[in-house]
Amino acid sequence: MLEAAPKASILLVDDLPANLLALEALLAPFGHRLVQASSGQEALRCALLEDFAVILMDVRLGDMSGIEVTAMLRDRERTRHTPVLLMTAASSDERELLEGYAHGAVDYLRKPLVPEVLRAKVAVFVDLYRARESVRRHEERLRAQERAALESAHRERLHHLLIQAPAAISILRGRDLIFEFVNPLYEKIIGRSIPMGRPLTEVIPELEQDPRSLERLRRVLDTGELYVGTEISSRWDRQGTGRMEESFFNLFYQPVRDEHGHISGVLTFSVEVTEQVLARRKAESLAADLNQLNAELEHRVRERTAQLQEANRELESFSYSVSHDLRAPLRHITGFAQLLARRAGSKLDEASRGYLDTIISAAQQGGTLIDDLLSFSRMSRAELHKRPVDLRALMEEVRHELEADASGRAVEWRIGALPRVEADPALLRQVVRNLLSNALKYTRPRPRAVIEVGAQPEGEDVEVWVRDNGVGFEMQYVDKLFGVFQRLHTADEFEGTGIGLANVRRIISRHGGRTWAEGLPGQGATFHFSLPRAAPMKDGHRGE
Repeated sequence: MLEAAPKASILLVDDLPANLLALEALLAPFGHRLVQASSGQEALRCALLEDFAVILMDVRLGDMSGIEVTAMLRDRERTRHTPVLLMTAASSDERELLEGYAHGAVDYLRKPLVPEVLRAKVAVFVDLYRARESVRRHEERLRAQERAALESAHRERLHHLLIQAPAAISILRGRDLIFEFVNPLYEKIIGRSIPMGRPLTEVIPELEQDPRSLERLRRVLDTGELYVGTEISSRWDRQGTGRMEESFFNLFYQPVRDEHGHISGVLTFSVEVTEQVLARRKAESLAADLNQLNAELEHRVRERTAQLQEANRELESFSYSVSHDLRAPLRHITGFAQLLARRAGSKLDEASRGYLDTIISAAQQGGTLIDDLLSFSRMSRAELHKRPVDLRALMEEVRHELEADASGRAVEWRIGALPRVEADPALLRQVVRNLLSNALKYTRPRPRAVIEVGAQPEGEDVEVWVRDNGVGFEMQYVDKLFGVFQRLHTADEFEGTGIGLANVRRIISRHGGRTWAEGLPGQGATFHFSLPRAAPMKDGHRGE
């Protein structure tokens, strides 16, 4: 079906009624809408209210000239391109014609008007107007079709998204909450098919027993406010067995508005969290049992710790008492044996003198053992006074103190870069002295002893090692090294009481560190310990 040509409006402007009537008579047969204006101001008002295919305007008007009106029309967006035909007397000055063209007139009609010329020129502009209007209307139709197609595609995409969404979605309309849309997941969660156009309570009658659910939905309808609920409990017959089943959901209720902005329904999003809630409750229940067990265990640990502490105190007291009580007899043995050697030594044969020397040596070694045992016992009771310690400087000081032990031997010391550590300076000195003196002792059979000291970071701690090329040891006996009175070599081979490395382990353990060792027979040994690193120095201050 062909579209009818748009009807054109023509504005006739003249301050003489007779001229307006004449123009209307000439143009009436064409069926156009003819609008009359008897002044420039009236013409401007008409042009504000309606679009015209062409304006026929007399140059001489009562209130202003037609050229002025034309200029004002060109300043307006709506009439900037409206054709204006100026009507003027045949005797008009050519300059007036040029001025009219300069201000936007498209042509002139000279009076008296020639009907054929008037109609022909008006027809041209009416045809142009109709053509433009046809194009405009066609473009509007195309745009409307495009909008409709986009809206349809948008609705289809939205429908697809709602269908595929990982949440149960429904649209409920009106106070009766009539089902307008549900996605498959909604039906799966509800456990039944949802007929459209039916009220919510008719489809899920169990909700009548839970008025809070309906109240939430109607509150959204009444207030227009979004509702968000977390882990909301719901009960209905999900399996169709007549048994009410409790489930938990995160809920989002959004008001739906019509084209006038009025609330017409509710869009619901439901995400089931039943498994998460039940799992959390189970975890909380287990945690409560564990807390009770932990409390009982902590009570037992405290009791056992108290018992161990008491046993340690008794053991230390016993060790101290035994060590103290043994000192006097050993001193007597040593003293009287030495007196006997001085008074009767010359009268004794060589074997007897050997026996006497053995008695004196054994008694002195027993005294040394007792002193070391007392030192080990006091080590657990001594209070720690931690502060930053320059480990490199401490190593050098101890090495200097041991020069007498290295006298007459070829000893190469390789002391690398060592950091500052957080430790008790006096106790750490004992650790360093024990390890360095051990390295000197067990490299004695070597023509050239090599003792190496180094360190490397270990998290927030630092690992320090002392390595030698001495006699070494079997790794299967490594656990005995740090035990009290545990020795891997006889006293005839290497002197010592077996207390030194036990002291090293106890001191490092009290600092929160570790001790361990590596070695091979005839290939030397490496002793390791770890300590916390000291904080960086500030304002140029150094640790001890």
